[in-house]
Amino acid sequence: MPPADCHALGIQACNAEFPEASSDISIRWIQLDDDPELEAIIITQAKVEWTYYALIFDWNRTWNLVGSIPCHRRCDSPEFVRVQTITDDSPTFVLVHRDLGGSGHVILTTNGYHLRGGRLWPTFEFEREFISNVRERRIRILRHENRLILRATAPAKHTCSVLRWDAKMFRFVDVPSETKSLCAQQIGTPIDRY
Repeated sequence: MPPADCHALGIQACNAEFPEASSDISIRWIQLDDDPELEAIIITQAKVEWTYYALIFDWNRTWNLVGSIPCHRRCDSPEFVRVQTITDDSPTFVLVHRDLGGSGHVILTTNGYHLRGGRLWPTFEFEREFISNVRERRIRILRHENRLILRATAPAKHTCSVLRWDAKMFRFVDVPSETKSLCAQQIGTPIDRY
């Protein structure tokens, strides 16, 4: 790989001075935006850095790197990155499942990125699980038609909220008027089941 391209990726392991090249590499061709060309997602392991990377490329007269997303802890290569819609009316998202915790605690998160206008935009971050020595919290993210239902459970407290996709603001927003009815029902499918 030309040095300039390697530098643009931000991965030390692709430089020639590192003798152990990345051997765990996959590529996916996927439709992420409104134009007819497919985008490319390359997932690779940078062994020198103990990190997996998802590199997202968009074609616009040439290939453009629009996202470089690392996963440092508890990475499962097949499940690290998924592409899917979340609700019936939302766009396609690049979903990234990572542990963003530090020493002594686990924070499992799902981040959603949306490709529009040739840029990959961070759109949401949902914490799915928080575990430490002093407290614990889990959130189930459920899809029900054009709504998301977030059910959080902790030893002393349970909460629930309802979100909808706002196409003008390009993000999910709270729908407090529907919280009582939708949270009272045991409905929805976990978004990580798709």
